[in-house]
Amino acid sequence: MALDALDDAITVDHIHKWYRVYAAPGERIKKLFGRASRHLDFRALDDVSFTVAPGSAVGIIGENGSGKSTLLKIIAGTTTPTAGNVSVRGVVAAILELGAAFHPEFNGRDNAILYGALRGLDKGEMETRLDDIFDFAELGEFIEHPVKSYSTGMVMRLAFAVATNVDADVLVVDEALAVGDGYFQKKCIDRIREIRDRGTTILFCSHAMYYVSLFCSRAIWLSHGKIARDGSASEVVTAYEEFLVNREKRKLDAQSDEPGEADALPHGQEARIRRIRLLDDGGGEIDRYTPGMDLVVELEWEAVNPETTFHLGVALERGDGTRVLAAATFLDDLPARSGSGIHRDRLRFVGLPMAKGNYSVTGYIFDPSGLHIWDQAVITDCLKPADESWALAWLKPEHRWELEDGDG
Repeated sequence: MALDALDDAITVDHIHKWYRVYAAPGERIKKLFGRASRHLDFRALDDVSFTVAPGSAVGIIGENGSGKSTLLKIIAGTTTPTAGNVSVRGVVAAILELGAAFHPEFNGRDNAILYGALRGLDKGEMETRLDDIFDFAELGEFIEHPVKSYSTGMVMRLAFAVATNVDADVLVVDEALAVGDGYFQKKCIDRIREIRDRGTTILFCSHAMYYVSLFCSRAIWLSHGKIARDGSASEVVTAYEEFLVNREKRKLDAQSDEPGEADALPHGQEARIRRIRLLDDGGGEIDRYTPGMDLVVELEWEAVNPETTFHLGVALERGDGTRVLAAATFLDDLPARSGSGIHRDRLRFVGLPMAKGNYSVTGYIFDPSGLHIWDQAVITDCLKPADESWALAWLKPEHRWELEDGDG
């Protein structure tokens, strides 16, 4: 059923969710009796606000522990916020923790009827839907067996089949496709598309950015309980993917005159990159490129032990993490570098072939095998085209036409 498009389907108004973590079980008892207790307040959600229009599909993305599942539970009504308000119009169907709404001693049939009752459907109405539910779930004779005997995948099949057969106004999906096989994932994808096209409001949480981009027109990126970004799905997914690519790398300033991280190396770290500079033939720093030019990347790096040896690497990457160009000393059969103190080594990319796009540059320090990375650092969005006009492709290699009439 579709809601009135003039009113928001979901309103999340400055919600907070705090969990109290006690140092020991006895500390909880102290709190019950009004005594001082040792505890920490963990903020799963911290002042989150947004609205969702009826009939829209919104992706909820973020790292583990960012607050995604807590947010969806609050919207689904399975938990309450510590502060703030949530308003959801119409019937909500949710696929959260697998089997959370199922009784383990009941069989699949009885659990389906129970789920329908929780969503306001009487037994008779729910029984008319059972054939469709069972056909979709494809559990065979197991539909008459207790749910406690089901595998994780079987529970997911039943949960998805039931939740998408109760004519909800709002469907909340939290990683429901993660445990299904390829065949059943396709069935779920087709079902969600049908529900979306009928005008149902969908909140879709997934670590699979492809699905978020496929289903959703909008995405909300949660980080440490706060909204890091809210916008079109393509824009937010691209920003999140860039974050994931670079999260293990230290960010350096491309134009800084001072070397980065000048303090002593942390204990156990043999080497690190202090600075990355992009240079032209004259040694001047640049942030623009033209196809065919030479690009010089200077790595300033520091080592502790004069006897430890290292290999160096450099990569040029697009914002989505696609590695366009890369080189490493061990792949080029160069001897490993050694010596304590600060070193400055340069790599020249001859005849840069890129025609368009903004790029980040990452520097690497490897161990002698080339397998272990001692350090990696990145300067993001540091190399842009001098001519930003339209180009046919990402690369423009040196080329020559050989036309039949002899011109070229």
